[in-house]
Amino acid sequence: MRKPVRRSACVAAAMTLAGAAAGQGAPTPLLNRADSMMQMSAASLMPTLGGRWLYADGGLVVGRVHEVRVSPDGNTLVAVVVRRRWLGGGLIGVPVPRLRQVGNDLSMAGTRQSIRAMPPL
Repeated sequence: MRKPVRRSACVAAAMTLAGAAAGQGAPTPLLNRADSMMQMSAASLMPTLGGRWLYADGGLVVGRVHEVRVSPDGNTLVAVVVRRRWLGGGLIGVPVPRLRQVGNDLSMAGTRQSIRAMPPL
């Protein structure tokens, strides 16, 4: 009588472990919904931020906001900025929480050296 109970307990434990291992990479409805919400947030910010000039400390022109994306980790919205040539050129990603609005312009903290040091996308 004890043997069938032990066997079913072992089978249940093995199925739970296999499901947990297989489920680590599979998206869940909750993760899909969170990703969808972040994508919608990025899309809703695009009309507000897209095409606007971004300035750094001292009135330094960084570049124009090209688009708004979700970061690779999926937790932050990133403004993709076309960096001015003399600052290194190319596209850089600036987290939206680092941006602040001053009048009609966008501003961020940073010096010429820190902006040049930002990795391109």
